[in-house]
Amino acid sequence: MERTVREKVFAWIEQKKLIQKDDMVFVGVSGGADSVCLLLLLLEYRKRVPFSVQVVHVEHGIRGEESREDAEFTRKLCERLDVVCHICEVDVPGYAREHRMGLEEAARSLRYDCFRRVAGESSAAVKKLALAHHADDNAETVLFQLARGSGVRGLGGIRMMRELTGGVTVIRPLLGVTRAQIEGYLREQGADWRTDATNEDTGYSRNRIRHNVLPELLKVNGRAVEHIAQSAAQLSELSDYVEREAAGIAQRMCLWDAGGCVVFKELFERYPAVLSGEVVYQAVSGVAGSNRDIGSVHIQAVERLAGLQVGRRVTLPYGILAERVYEGVRLMREAQGSGQQSGGKRCHGDDPAQEGFEISLEELEEKEGEWKTFLLPDGCLRLRVRTFDEETEKIPKKTYTKLLNYDKIKHSMQFRKRAGGDYLTIDGDGHRKKLKEYLIEEKVPRGQRDDIWLLAEESHVLWAVGKRISAGCRVDPDTKKILEVQISGGNYRED
Repeated sequence: MERTVREKVFAWIEQKKLIQKDDMVFVGVSGGADSVCLLLLLLEYRKRVPFSVQVVHVEHGIRGEESREDAEFTRKLCERLDVVCHICEVDVPGYAREHRMGLEEAARSLRYDCFRRVAGESSAAVKKLALAHHADDNAETVLFQLARGSGVRGLGGIRMMRELTGGVTVIRPLLGVTRAQIEGYLREQGADWRTDATNEDTGYSRNRIRHNVLPELLKVNGRAVEHIAQSAAQLSELSDYVEREAAGIAQRMCLWDAGGCVVFKELFERYPAVLSGEVVYQAVSGVAGSNRDIGSVHIQAVERLAGLQVGRRVTLPYGILAERVYEGVRLMREAQGSGQQSGGKRCHGDDPAQEGFEISLEELEEKEGEWKTFLLPDGCLRLRVRTFDEETEKIPKKTYTKLLNYDKIKHSMQFRKRAGGDYLTIDGDGHRKKLKEYLIEEKVPRGQRDDIWLLAEESHVLWAVGKRISAGCRVDPDTKKILEVQISGGNYRED
């Protein structure tokens, strides 16, 4: 025997642990059937588990008098049920014009602003926002995302639970029931609700799916909504797994700085498309500050760009510029697309070309064998510590790749430009030569000496990039571990 709506919702809440004792639950109530049903069911569930309930109603300023009547309906409903009601009035049309957004997007943005603001005024330890999305909404979302090409993530549908900023958790207790079941429950209760005329307007994409697409699918299979929801749940689990795996990969394959992010070209060479695409999605969303409107077409554009020559560019949503650079693909806001790249973690000041940055030995040792990467204004620095095998390994004779004897390095290093007192060790007996003297002997023009990058341990220069390494850190037969250092990009190209 099929369970009632009440039994389904209560079982969903308990199974997913959506509401616990003493939670503060804010319920988004528009006055429509879905949200009225949600409110009534939560008040019933409160008889099982004690928790607090308050209502938030957003008057969007879209439908004039009809919209104000929705607000009054909600106020009176809450008064009759003895529930605190917060009514927030916003100007969606004005906000949409000001921010050049569609009405749907503007309404959603302002609605969540209201929810966060009301919840933020509560001193409760646990704050939750209950929204009335149901199974039909979920099916419509999956079909909408399928049509727009959003990939596995979008096909996971509406999430049962997610975190908002401000310590508020969104919960959706009605995801397991259909619109028809909701309206049936309300009729059994003798409850009234409001009907939003805009829900019939097929000028909105979701309404076209609701009125034109879903009915046809239900003719194919009467349980189409349920089956779509089941598939969405499975894809959601798959998406979560891929997201976690990609987040770990992104730590190695993406380098962030104040100007944006570089996605290394090795990402596309080493990992399958399902993982590399998710890494790109996370990177683009991070630079944008939002994942809305980031679709498969944009991820594919970045993936194609990674296979083109250095200097090629594509434009992405939110004014993001993706540029093919030597290291891979750089993502940045267009206003920052001057070709300059910001530095990694710096010692002092804002100009990496003058100050450089510290390199922690502890961090290198902690992730032995893994590359530690720093972005420079004119290239990319990578370092790693690993075991050295003298019998099988040859020391590379390359200009911008060096192996140093890590056993001889005792302190944190700096990657910087030259400073007073810098010196090189010139032989195995420890004799020193001032860096200035060495550069003069090498006939480096005076105007170029301050532009040479140095890897240094205090005043001891371990490597003058493009020149020699110090004799004090050369690999020898007793070397157990080496520091592998590479610099690339810009003018740093191996012969």
